[in-house]
Amino acid sequence: MYQKASKRDSINKITIFIIFSSVCMTILVLRLFQLQIFDHEFYQNLATQEQSGSLNLPAQRGEILIKDKSSKEEFALATNTTLNLIFADPTLLKDPQYIAEKLIPLLYNIENERATDNERIEKLSRKLPADITEEEKEKLLKPLTDEELSKQYKDTFLTKISEKRRSQILLGEDFEQENLDKLLTIGASGIEIKNKSVYAYPPQIGNPEAVAAQISQYVQIPTKRLAKLLKGENRYVILKRRLSPDTSDTIKKMFKEDKDKLLAGLGMQEESFRYYPEGSLAASLLGYVNYENQGEYGIESTFDTELSGVAGKFNSKKDSMGRQITVGDSILQPAINGDTILLTIDRSIQSKTEKLLEEGVKEYDAESAQAIVIDPKTGKIMAMATYPTFNPNNYGQVFNKKEIHFTAQDMQNLTPTKTAGIYYYYTKKTELDRYIVFEEKDPEGNVHYYKYENLIGPEVYHNKIVSWPYEPGSSFKPIVMSMALDDGDVTPNTTYNDVGPIKVDYNKYTGEYDFEIKNSTGYYGLVNMSIVLEKSLNTGMTFVSKKIGPALFYNYLKKFGFLDRTDIEMDSESVGKIEYFEEWTESELATHAFGQGLTVTMIQMAQAYCALANGGTIMKPYLVEEIRHPDGSKTTFEPQEITKVISENTSSKIITMLVNATERGFALKGQVPSHFVSGKTGTSQTYKGGRALSGKGTTIGTFAGFGPIEDPKFVIIIKYDYAKQSEWGSDTAGPTFAKLAEFIFDYLNIPPDK
Repeated sequence: MYQKASKRDSINKITIFIIFSSVCMTILVLRLFQLQIFDHEFYQNLATQEQSGSLNLPAQRGEILIKDKSSKEEFALATNTTLNLIFADPTLLKDPQYIAEKLIPLLYNIENERATDNERIEKLSRKLPADITEEEKEKLLKPLTDEELSKQYKDTFLTKISEKRRSQILLGEDFEQENLDKLLTIGASGIEIKNKSVYAYPPQIGNPEAVAAQISQYVQIPTKRLAKLLKGENRYVILKRRLSPDTSDTIKKMFKEDKDKLLAGLGMQEESFRYYPEGSLAASLLGYVNYENQGEYGIESTFDTELSGVAGKFNSKKDSMGRQITVGDSILQPAINGDTILLTIDRSIQSKTEKLLEEGVKEYDAESAQAIVIDPKTGKIMAMATYPTFNPNNYGQVFNKKEIHFTAQDMQNLTPTKTAGIYYYYTKKTELDRYIVFEEKDPEGNVHYYKYENLIGPEVYHNKIVSWPYEPGSSFKPIVMSMALDDGDVTPNTTYNDVGPIKVDYNKYTGEYDFEIKNSTGYYGLVNMSIVLEKSLNTGMTFVSKKIGPALFYNYLKKFGFLDRTDIEMDSESVGKIEYFEEWTESELATHAFGQGLTVTMIQMAQAYCALANGGTIMKPYLVEEIRHPDGSKTTFEPQEITKVISENTSSKIITMLVNATERGFALKGQVPSHFVSGKTGTSQTYKGGRALSGKGTTIGTFAGFGPIEDPKFVIIIKYDYAKQSEWGSDTAGPTFAKLAEFIFDYLNIPPDK
């Protein structure tokens, strides 16, 4: 009896299950039929809205090329390579603290953080209000210590991967005022207007759908997409770009070994980045591309728009995993790659110039050095070099510092700057021989001092040839002499009696002269103008300046281009300072004639020396030979004449006079054994506290010259800053000029003329 009842119960249960399953299947089939047939259009539209997306197609940044004249081969100074970035989806991360502990040791780089902090300071310094106090300015512009940078990075990193909801979203920029007024009238919570830009703050928005419906038409974003944005889900956070291959491999290995899936929510993807195959070659004229893919300094900055190209877009759909996929009806707007730029720089000459500068800085114990080589007939820049330099692939390394230990005596040579914790250290209290020192305290309160490894830090980013005016000293004398020759005020054989100092600026109150013009090496009696340049006589140039007069002198300075920028393709170009001639005193007229009391840039000097060498024509110096566009077309740049400043006859005379200067004058160390060259030395004083300094380590030494003398093919200007082995440009810049000129004669296959 019991067994029969049990069997009947089992049959009933099976029957009920079958009936229930049949009903469920029927309902499911009917529902699927409804979804597929009756509501197909509704759900297709919904799926399209949810799955459709828009991705940027990055444009390839254009290359920067140079040529080698001997081989005619082109070489890339700047190109692109592929590296990984690592990103996180904070909504999927189980343990942000664990992620931070695993990744920060791999991703943190003090050099990059220091570079970023320096950019912060530089940008902030340009935006400070005029009425800010020195104390406030000092506080805002103070660099963070290494410890502060490390803590800031860790805190920021943890915050980025912990925020599952974005705190702020930029909805758009440059809105019409009418739309902004409507938004103000609506007054939706969590929506803010700043300078025609509209921001959303998701944590302050209680009902994203309602707010989206209110403001959608005014921010020009579809309502459903806007509602999703306003929820602020933080699904994609870039943790670091440009991972080194080793770091990428380490992270990939971590992913494979992550059995507990604690790294779920992390991923890597490839990106194209700037790469400089030649390392530091021509870095000071190239600049670099920062971590936001923006050009900084040099050609990378000047031509950032042309090099960047235009990003493309395509509408796509997402698969079930949320990944973008392309389909047949995707709407494609192709990316337009950036232009490729061919420079006038010759690779071999550039490389040799940089090598000689590095050797010279070390041999003469100079702070820095610069050199330019230019074709006098065309204005083409053949080489432009500075030292110290940097590697654009690792541009943040210029902020590397090393600890130094001071004695009690050393501490007396520390001079505070206007920024707390930063000093100048003078190796000699009366001379301009200094470097920047940073004071930092460790957690225990102990004070440590550091200096830049390269001594000058981010100063290496600046191309001093175009951006740093200086007093040219005696290298300016040939330019002034050419003015007097051209105007007929003197000839090479005009004489004057060099018997002693020339007194200038008579003071009617004291009955005395305020200043005396002296020579550095004595007085030579009756001398002609050729001897004035050979012996570099300041008294002789004073004689010449009086012949010219201030008005004509100033007019020639203008024609030579010293009152204007050359407009070379560098955003950072500066112009020197020359007062209007009516403000000159008698002493200033005299000192200007030998390159003191006025400032110029090396590129201005190069332009002027080209005119001395090429028959008297001012040529526009230029760095870009050709711009190649993605469509196959190209823009070619030709030599450009600016003006005729002196006659060919004057040019011929000054060339001969400068040959004498190198063959038997003070420019002897600029001689080339196989060829005649025209050249002139220059030594200019520097100042501290308004007082002229003297001695080794205080001067700027230069040598300017060109060759061959019958048909000049190149102009070279060499400059050393604060050389400690000699104060004279003839001893430092002269030998470097000779070595470089000899190399170029050989490289260009110019037959000897000696």
